[in-house]
Amino acid sequence: MALHLSKLHNLWTVDKALNWADEYLLAEGLPDPRLSAELLLGSVLGLDRLGLIVHFDQSLDEPEWNLFQEKVLRRAGHEPIAYLLGQKEFWSLNFEVNPDVLVPRPETELLVEESIEIISDRTGLKTLVELGTGSGAVSIALAKSIVHPGTTQFLATDISWEALRTAQKNIFNHKVEKKIQLVQGDWLKPFSSRERWIDLLISNPPYVSDHEMDNLPLTVKRYEPLKALAGGPDGLEAIRHIFQQADKQLKVGGWLLLEIGETQGNQVLKLAQDHLFNPTTIRRDYAGKDRIMKACYHG
Repeated sequence: MALHLSKLHNLWTVDKALNWADEYLLAEGLPDPRLSAELLLGSVLGLDRLGLIVHFDQSLDEPEWNLFQEKVLRRAGHEPIAYLLGQKEFWSLNFEVNPDVLVPRPETELLVEESIEIISDRTGLKTLVELGTGSGAVSIALAKSIVHPGTTQFLATDISWEALRTAQKNIFNHKVEKKIQLVQGDWLKPFSSRERWIDLLISNPPYVSDHEMDNLPLTVKRYEPLKALAGGPDGLEAIRHIFQQADKQLKVGGWLLLEIGETQGNQVLKLAQDHLFNPTTIRRDYAGKDRIMKACYHG
């Protein structure tokens, strides 16, 4: 179908191309096919959705049409729209994304909200560490949002060099390279010789259980880095590691914030209490599901 249509590129206007892509993606069972079509064509033509409406009768040249077809066919294979666009909005900022990093999710913005609240309540120099930074979206959003960033040191870690390369690009794109230091390593192991130095420790760790991994949507299972999602049999392997290391390196009175799975609240609260965190609370997301664990260390 695509090869036949490519010979007729001169007949394809913006409007006709969108209608074709909408019908094609709908037939392939993709969610929001019209939105996908508009975003993909807009990325090819350098137009936003309003621009597509204004230029609905504009003809596509052959390179534009071929590139649009390629993107639509990849989307039909369930490739995430963010990877096809090469970017994703998070905290009203655009971040470069690729298959080396997870696509930032809206619910992770709650991690940013809670972090800002904690940091804003503390005086003096503060040290914030993010574990498993991926694209760097959370740390960058915080560095751009905290009112007095000069009073906060940001360190962001990831075990993946590929993820850190993406984070570094985003850090430079958002001009926060003087505020955020990237460190390669497994959770807090790069800092194992240090004690009681962290004011706020945050992470969106892998928390998907083995059973849940088997049932992930194709758009996730085929394309996103599964090592950033897989949390072991019960989804809590990485979270246990973080607790075991955090209670040695958080200051007394320091805070731990974790994004968690929607059914993990009670189990994570029990882990927090076992590691001498108090008070501990669970914040639910806007769908009413367990999402953020907030705990203060008082060991």
